[in-house]
Amino acid sequence: YILQLTENDQSFLGYCEQTAYGGGWLVFQYRYDGSVDFYRNWTEYRNGFGSVDGEFWLGLEHLHRMTSTRKHELLVELKDFEGNYKCARYDEFEIDSEVKLYALMKLGSYKGSADDSLTRHKGMNFTTKDRDNDTWNGGNCAQYYHGGWWYWSNRKSNLNGMYRNSYDEKNMVWDHFKDINKGLAYSRMMIRET
Repeated sequence: YILQLTENDQSFLGYCEQTAYGGGWLVFQYRYDGSVDFYRNWTEYRNGFGSVDGEFWLGLEHLHRMTSTRKHELLVELKDFEGNYKCARYDEFEIDSEVKLYALMKLGSYKGSADDSLTRHKGMNFTTKDRDNDTWNGGNCAQYYHGGWWYWSNRKSNLNGMYRNSYDEKNMVWDHFKDINKGLAYSRMMIRET
């Protein structure tokens, strides 16, 4: 779909999920085969990368502009390499502005089957390999965990980590899915206006 937030905004291409959980979801992160490297810089995470017909990140600026003007919910879908599916759903989701480092400003109540590995990240700034906005004094979490995310001095999840079927803290992980540091095979994050 071609999306345009207001008549003054530039349009952009978005992938809308119209069947899962009642449809109407805009996908902003999608990973399923490791074909796109998510170890990216601030500008790439701000503007987005990949392609909506493959793996992609829609862009923090799009997320901010959508979630700051209207209330949205968040749905996270996950699968491991054995094909087990779980989801996490939050009844509110808002990303702050670039000036506020695209912080995970609002994250509502959790429900789902994946257990909650995101609430601990609420209020945290987005960190990339070239922009250290986390609270870890010993280094840059995005460099350490190999992907941009809303880190504090650690993480409970990082769906932008390395795509590997192994145990490694740098992997694409959701700590409560199964085992801490066990890489996931599939991740899809999407929002819907409420």
